[in-house]
This record gives sequence, C-alpha cells and structure tokens, in this order.
Amino acid sequence: MLLVPPLRSQTATLTDVYPDKARYSPNEPVRLQIEFDGTPTSGQLVTATVSDLDRTVGSCDPRTLTSQTLSPFSVSCSVPPADFHGYLVSVELRSLDGKVLSSRKTALDVSSDWKRFPRYGYLAHYNDEEGACPAKWIAELNRFHIDGLQFYDFQFRHDRPLAGSVQRPASTWKDIAGRTIDGKIVSSFIEQAHEHNMVAMAYNASYSAYEDVFTRPKPFPLQWATWTTPDGARTAQTARNLPMHIPGEETSKLFYMNQNSAGWQHYLFGQMHLLFEVYPFDGWHIDTFGDRGGYAYDRSPVDYIAGFKPYIDRAHADLDKRILFNAVNTSGQDKIATSAADFVYAELWEDHETFASILHSAEQVHIANPEKAYVIAAYLHRNEAKNGPPPQSHAFNPSSVLLTDATIFASGAAHIELGDGDRMLSSEYFPADTKLSISPGLHDSLRSYYDFLTAYEVYLRDRMTPAEVSVSVEGEPVDSLGVPNTIWSIARQHDHITVIHLINLLGSDDLHWRDIAISRAAPPQLDQLHVRLALPKRIHSIGWASPDVDGGQFHTLMIEKRSSGTRDNVELTLPMLQFWDTLFLQTD
Repeated sequence: MLLVPPLRSQTATLTDVYPDKARYSPNEPVRLQIEFDGTPTSGQLVTATVSDLDRTVGSCDPRTLTSQTLSPFSVSCSVPPADFHGYLVSVELRSLDGKVLSSRKTALDVSSDWKRFPRYGYLAHYNDEEGACPAKWIAELNRFHIDGLQFYDFQFRHDRPLAGSVQRPASTWKDIAGRTIDGKIVSSFIEQAHEHNMVAMAYNASYSAYEDVFTRPKPFPLQWATWTTPDGARTAQTARNLPMHIPGEETSKLFYMNQNSAGWQHYLFGQMHLLFEVYPFDGWHIDTFGDRGGYAYDRSPVDYIAGFKPYIDRAHADLDKRILFNAVNTSGQDKIATSAADFVYAELWEDHETFASILHSAEQVHIANPEKAYVIAAYLHRNEAKNGPPPQSHAFNPSSVLLTDATIFASGAAHIELGDGDRMLSSEYFPADTKLSISPGLHDSLRSYYDFLTAYEVYLRDRMTPAEVSVSVEGEPVDSLGVPNTIWSIARQHDHITVIHLINLLGSDDLHWRDIAISRAAPPQLDQLHVRLALPKRIHSIGWASPDVDGGQFHTLMIEKRSSGTRDNVELTLPMLQFWDTLFLQTD
C-alpha cells in the first residue's frame, strides 16, 4: 500500500514562539524561535515587538516568508540593556495587505544572574528505560523560561554522592531507590541546561548517611551521629535515624548526622567537591527532612535551625558554588534569607496549606531580606492518607493549579512544579511525577502563566511591599485575607508602581490549595466588573493584564477619578476576571 504524507494546511498559522534561552545577560544576543503550521504565501510578514507595560522598548527582525520557508525559524531581537528586567513579546503573522492572520505571545528575561528572578524546575529520571531525553526535556522547559534545575536523586549515596572516583568515575550506579542512573545522561542534562542559560543544581541532603556507615571496614566516627535524648548509650544501634519506605531501596534507613559538627561538614563538603570535579554542576541544592535537631555524642543539644546559616555560608565559601537550602515548612527560612544561599527555598506542609498561608510565608522572607527571592515547593493533590478521599481524576486539576500559581506568583514568589520535560510534581518524591498527567489545556495555560511571571517579573517580585489600597467590586465580595468564596485583593508597591492582584476564589468554600480529591470547581468567570479603588496616592494611569486573557497583554484602562488632597478615588471597568488579574497603577 502506498503511504501518502498528509498535506500541509494551505493557510499558515503561528503555532508557537519562544526565546532560545531561559535567561539572557545584558547585551547578550537574543533570538526568538518561531513555529508555524501550513504553507505561507510569499510576501507574508512576521513581526515581533518587545514591550514593558504600555511601552514598546524593542523589536525583532521582521521576516518575509515564502512558500519555501520552513518551520521553525529564528529571528534576532533588540532589547534594552538594563539588567534584571522582563519583557512581553508579541509576534504577528500579517498578510500582504497588512491584516493580522495569527499572533502569539512569549516573554524574555534579561538578568545577569538567575537568583534575582529564579524560575526553578527539576529533573528526576536519568536512564533510557525511564525515557530520559535531555535535549527534548530541556527544550520543553526552556519554553516555560525555567532558568534553574534541581537534579533530584541522581547521586550515588547521600554520604558519598560520586560513584567511583574522580580518576575513574562510574558510568552507571544505583540511587537510593535502586534506580539506575546513567552518568552520560546526567552530563548531557547539565550540558543542555547550560546551553539554555539554566543553572544546574546537584541535590543532596545536609545530614544523612546510609545504614552501613558505622559498621563498614572504615566506619564514620560515632561522634558525627545524633540521638533523640541527652541520656542513654551512644551506639550505632541507638543513634537517631529515618526509616526508608521506598521500593528497591539501597538502604533501610538514613542516619541523622550532626549537621553542625565541623568534622561532618568537612567530610561532606569534601565529598561534594569530588562530585563537582567530575560533573560541572553550578551548585548544591541542600535538602533537609524538617527535623529541628537532637543531641550530640557529648549529650549537648544540636539545633539544626540555628545551624542553617553557618552551614550554608561555610558550604558556599568551601565549595565556591551556588547554594540552596530547603526550609521544610518554612522553618528557619528567615535565617536562610540572610545567608549566602542564592534565594530562599521552602516546602509547604500541614500548617501552610491555605491560600493565605502562601502569602504569609512569602512576607516573612520579604521582611527578613527584601533582596532575597523566594521559591515554594507546594505539591498539588498530594494525598498519602490511606483512608483519604479518592481522587476524582488522574490528571491535574487546572483550577487548583492555576489558583495556586496565581497566589504564589502574586505573593512575589515562584513555584517549583515543572520538570522532566512536560511533567509536574504532586509529591515530595520527585520520580513519582508520572502519576498525574497535564492536559493540553492546562499546558497552554501554564505557558501563559510562566510568560506572565517572566514578562512582569519586576512588578511581581522586585522588592514589592504591601500597599494601602481599598478595593471593592460592585455586586461581589472582596477580601484582602484570602477568605474563600471572595475575590482576593493583594496590593503591593515599589517606587511609582502600585499593583493590585485580584484572585478569583469565588465558587468554593475550601480555603486549602492542595485539593487532595482533585475536585475543586473552576471559579465563575466575571465580565465587565465595576471596580472602585481608593489609595493615599495620586494616580496617573491604570492598566490591566492577565495570564488568562490575550497572552498577558497589557491594556490601558479608562478611569473616572476623584481627588482629595493626595488621595485618589478611582472607578474603572475591568473587562473580565477568570482566575487572576493584575492592575498596574502609575502613581506619584
């Protein structure tokens, strides 16, 4: 039978646009990748403009198409040289008479260092059998502007991360769960990440060691261990440990070592140094298990939280590498905020499972150090309870994902959730990311949300402080505390910009973001909202943008203003609110 290839569409349509790198240094060449479907008509034109709010600040080289033009193609872009700034890019395909045939949006980040506006992703599979594909996976994450990656559970052992030696590194090894790790694939992931200006962070814990470390031929000093009480025998059998419950595990438990011990630190930092000699990671993502400490060999108390900052600072100085440190359930994150860590990273657990708690945890970091960025690990739909409600889907719930991301992004933080190409986290054990799928619709929405996070990074995350603003919406309840079944208003300001986030929590009485049953209903879409604002500043103009509408395009709004001294009262009509809208106010 003769197989005939499908015919290309006779009408060209833009299908995707994205920068070739997740982040650019100032004055670094910027290139935009453009994909289309169908056969263009000769003379059709592709143009792209770069904007900052309502100002056009750059453009990309126009490209005249022919019927022979192949997809994808790239164009060079000119952007301002200012450091640490994001931009929205609007791409249009025009006909011979100038009519817009199709359009797409993307974003650019011009930042000399990722730590100002980190967008953190992850990797968790490192062999062919599990489908690891470095070029494809990294290219996909680049479309979301992910500029840093946590290489989760790639290491040989917590107490000996490098398999083999510097002179003869192992080609493959088993991780803690008995999974095969291919060294060539790890290296390829690092190489691909660097090609896209992504930072590669090696995962390893700060204080854990395998069960044989005190009984093998060259045992660790027992003085490095910890115990649960100040009294009792100081033996390997009584030392504090964490039982493992992972199928195929290479160790049945992990000992809690004395994180604050100079001897343990010297040993583990040396082991990480050996790892970095073989694999060119940019830094160390240091994990903890949320424990506050124990008692040392000499029976003195060990305060892990108090030791966070000294540990981070010593690791940074000793290794000359970037450092991140997991503040489990936000414990100690105020101390990490003043350390040498690139930014603050925290997992949210039981007492941080409301939407409002996300904002509160971010405010703690911003108060401790306004210069430090914040990344949150919040695992949607995680349900380990044996008798909990059964999930109603095997796919992520778009309503829960988008409302949680809206809350995190509006709080001035980022969310580690995307990784392994097109997967998403629903558990603290990252290799379990195959449990739930991402629908095409959610995938497209997330692209818009990450475009929005990148394009408006300055107005979302650059030293924003709480603003005094009164917000009301005619006919709808508005609240500033994240109360369920309301429109949640969050007001922030910096210099002459005040931003007001409106997050649609209507349609549900559930104040929790995790959505264990995967059942949260989408909030009702609101159209033509009559909004009133009052604030102790003079307002010059107001614009509006949303990741849910028009690819995050900024639109100027008509306003009715009444002034009283230095205070303005404003009325405006907001075209729509689906999940999250942002108002941008130019003020005195």
